[in-house]
Amino acid sequence: MHHLVPILALHTFWGNFLPMRTGDVSYVYLMQRRQNVDATQGIASLLVASLIDLLLLIGLMVGTASLLQDRLQRISWTLLYLMPLLAGIGLLTLLVIACIAPKFCTALAERCATPLLRINKTPLTWIVNKGMEVIREVTQLVRANTAMKRHIRPFLLVWAYSFICLAIRFGFQCYLVAEMGVDIPLIEVLFALVFTNVFNLLPIQTVGNFGTTEFPFVWLLHLFGTPKATGTVVGFSLHLIILLYCLPLGAFGFLFGRPQPQPQHSQGEIT
Repeated sequence: MHHLVPILALHTFWGNFLPMRTGDVSYVYLMQRRQNVDATQGIASLLVASLIDLLLLIGLMVGTASLLQDRLQRISWTLLYLMPLLAGIGLLTLLVIACIAPKFCTALAERCATPLLRINKTPLTWIVNKGMEVIREVTQLVRANTAMKRHIRPFLLVWAYSFICLAIRFGFQCYLVAEMGVDIPLIEVLFALVFTNVFNLLPIQTVGNFGTTEFPFVWLLHLFGTPKATGTVVGFSLHLIILLYCLPLGAFGFLFGRPQPQPQHSQGEIT
């Protein structure tokens, strides 16, 4: 497990600096190079982890929005509370179905992919086939963690660790904002931080995430009455601190990560 720490550190580093979510490619590449994990399995594990994080973020967003409903107008209430609530219920339902009936999910995905495969276009066929491989890996990964009672505990621990990581991250960021001495309620800061993280799951980031991080953060704070100038200063300062935090993580990942040795072949084995 400790071999994954440098990989996750580098993934965090590249994810905060590379545009259009291309930093996620670093995780797949490093898992393949350093841990000899197939690219399809790397993508599948990344998708499962991302789905868990997304569900926790949506749950936190809905929870904080429910405390701020009296300050939300009809449009913002629909956008920031009702739509995330419905999306979270839908994703959770899909995850439950994948845990209960993984074979059904795989069969349904294959049935949906069949018309695309009949088009017989080489690039499209390759993309669909790779997508099906990822779906099979995801369902197998979920099934492996839920098929037997002894595997339920590790699966729940993943949720617990993800929640703890989010709590530490947002707690530290709220603490930094409080130390800046600005008069912004922390519940509004937390809601703006969660929404910004959900917003940045879209592949729209710039280099260093400048602009795509500040815009949703400042917009939400301004919606609750914080002046744009104050929100911009707070958002930009917090963003710079996060980037400075990523620099030692990247250095740690570069210096301490080592590729795993490749399996040795016997003399009579064909390579």
